[in-house]
Amino acid sequence: MVDLDYDELDQERDEEKGVEEACSEPHQLEALSNFHMFQGVDTDYLRALEGAVISLKLQLIMAKTKATRAERKVEVITQEADELAELLVGHIDD
Repeated sequence: MVDLDYDELDQERDEEKGVEEACSEPHQLEALSNFHMFQGVDTDYLRALEGAVISLKLQLIMAKTKATRAERKVEVITQEADELAELLVGHIDD
């Protein structure tokens, strides 16, 4: 039988909790359509957006990793339940 500490697998790291706010202040749509804004005047906002995208991508990767661990945990629990059922059937037949 496989012995896993399921509580340890379920603990989320601090960076997995919640969505980090990358942009500190709201930005108007008009600024995005202004060509000059992309020539260096508003690079801080664009960098903040890039940071937000990177943060969301990392959160997606972490969520997929957590889902994979959960699937593996289900497989292990199912395998253990099957082994216990076989043992129980063996004892009942005796």
